[in-house]
Amino acid sequence: MNKKNSVDFILKNRSTAVQQERGTFFAPSNIALGKYWGKRNTELNLPVTSSLSVSLGGLGAKTTISLSTKNSDQISVNGALMDLKSVFAVNLRNFLDLFRNNPTTYYQVETEINIPIGAGLASSACGYAAIVGALNQLYGWDLSCAQMSLLGRLGSGSASRSFWQGFVEWQAGVAEDGMDSLGVPLLETWPELRIGLVIFNAQQKSLSSRSAMQRTVLTSPFYASWPAKQAADMNCLRAAIQKRDFVELGSAAESNALAMHALMLTASPPCVYSEPHTLAAMQKIWQLRQEGLSLYFTQDAGPNLKLLFLEKDLEMVKKLFPEIIIVAPFGDAERVVLVDEQDQVIGTEEKLKAHQLALLHRAFSVFVYRKKITGGETKFEFLLQQRHPDKYHCGGLWTNTCCSHPRLGETVLAAAQRRLKEEMSLEVSLNQLGFFVYQANFENGLSEHELDHVLLGEYDGVQPIVLNPTEVQASCWVESEALQHALSAHPERYTPWLKPAFRLVLEELCIKS
Repeated sequence: MNKKNSVDFILKNRSTAVQQERGTFFAPSNIALGKYWGKRNTELNLPVTSSLSVSLGGLGAKTTISLSTKNSDQISVNGALMDLKSVFAVNLRNFLDLFRNNPTTYYQVETEINIPIGAGLASSACGYAAIVGALNQLYGWDLSCAQMSLLGRLGSGSASRSFWQGFVEWQAGVAEDGMDSLGVPLLETWPELRIGLVIFNAQQKSLSSRSAMQRTVLTSPFYASWPAKQAADMNCLRAAIQKRDFVELGSAAESNALAMHALMLTASPPCVYSEPHTLAAMQKIWQLRQEGLSLYFTQDAGPNLKLLFLEKDLEMVKKLFPEIIIVAPFGDAERVVLVDEQDQVIGTEEKLKAHQLALLHRAFSVFVYRKKITGGETKFEFLLQQRHPDKYHCGGLWTNTCCSHPRLGETVLAAAQRRLKEEMSLEVSLNQLGFFVYQANFENGLSEHELDHVLLGEYDGVQPIVLNPTEVQASCWVESEALQHALSAHPERYTPWLKPAFRLVLEELCIKS
């Protein structure tokens, strides 16, 4: 099995012709808490061990891909056209070769990335993940995040973890073809967790991670001890995340990073990424911990550190490291607003926990419609979306134009307009119709118990509808009569809130139900 065989297997029976003018995808960078260091198969980027990472939220790469009108690929990064003979471009074009329909298929690749490239901040991970996501949209393959993870791994091993936000485990797998070696998101969240990037050197490192890894595996007399160390650290990390034990998490992540760099020092010749500033910062962190500050670090193949701490220590860490870039991997968006049945706020809760305990929380459902005149009669068509298959529930089901939860302090209208733009790239004037309460239980043990506000807006017929591929699998327009019939005939194809929400829309538009 080689890379091309893997791609052909995953894309079997899928379109070889582009389905839209361009594809766009954002992929977050990810920082490994439990490292991947060593491959059992270099061709397929299959790791010796599993690894575990946390995403960096809005830090990462956004890539747009279209067919090039020139007789060659065109590759730009942050607006600068790349030399096709550069190592960066050669590696990228070799990866694109796996997806070309014929030798005369050329791509225009435009990437915007907001982290330094090649400086040990997982730029290749988010870069290759964004390319796969953009190709998926360009060709209309409708791949799941798991399938995209398999493809991303072929470009960069760590890319397998960059298709989700939050904690992700890259499972090493055992199959020779690598079809069980992919990223799997963890359900746990940790809103108080913070990651701080301390960048001492943003320049591209002279020794690539791939070269250092290969040299370590081939020449370090101590590499044989790495799999057992990694397995033990992975167990600690999983347990720490489940228990929300920050000391255990930080200790395991820091120990894992130090062990990886110690291995590199025993390679021949040694692989050294730390610089004087790196070592000084480590000493500073150890001293601060002795003084009572709960602060840890991890380090990838580069001189820069990533600090781990909790939100309560944010101001102290900012004072101690003034140039730090702080990321909240989960943030406020991962909490829902708890309400009573009169929509009075009674608190907040983590999104996952609220759905595990069936706690009543505030939500909204947006319907966008357009009018169609047929035989002198006005018909209403509604824009539906098919939820991404990797959603924590109702994946692959059809529902209204968009739906989500407001954040604490955010009005329902503002949240609905924000989410409509994020999921469908639409800006529509919305009217609030009212709300209803419902509860639905799912096979995975989660429940939706929501006070759902319904909003309605008319499509202007001009704006392009651009789907967010991490949220929406597909969209379509459906006439009101056809939708009512489908909801009755095939309710299993639709989300449980669509039918009661649609009733309010029918009443508002005076459509017979």
